[in-house]
Amino acid sequence: MKNPKAESDSFLICFDGYCLLCNAWVDFLIKRDRKNIFTFTSLQSNAGRNVLLRKGYSECKLKALDSIVVVNAGKVSTRSDAVIEILVALGGLFKMARLLKLIPSSVRNLAYDTMAKKRYVWLGRRDTCRMPSPEESHKFLE
Repeated sequence: MKNPKAESDSFLICFDGYCLLCNAWVDFLIKRDRKNIFTFTSLQSNAGRNVLLRKGYSECKLKALDSIVVVNAGKVSTRSDAVIEILVALGGLFKMARLLKLIPSSVRNLAYDTMAKKRYVWLGRRDTCRMPSPEESHKFLE
């Protein structure tokens, strides 16, 4: 089912649909998205691919993409900046994630990249891309 809200520049989170860590993160966010602001798509989906192509990613760059991507109000964020933006949008105590911006992005992204490179080894990988349940399908582009 297509999500009409996601056709605009709503808060879209593009994630690795095969990654167990990424899927657990999506579950965490869906459970806490009380304001219903997040929409999700996997990086492997046609919808995710099309959104990122429209935002200036090349086919080559998409194939090499190894990061969470947030598209919010026309702005694209990746890696640690994307995670911080998501946490701040959750509100409440999560807004304190803004303080992480005091850490240089090179340091934050080094930690992010280390986890991204090892996530399949440490936590595993799905055989197929995530399919949303009927209850959560309204939160996904496709």
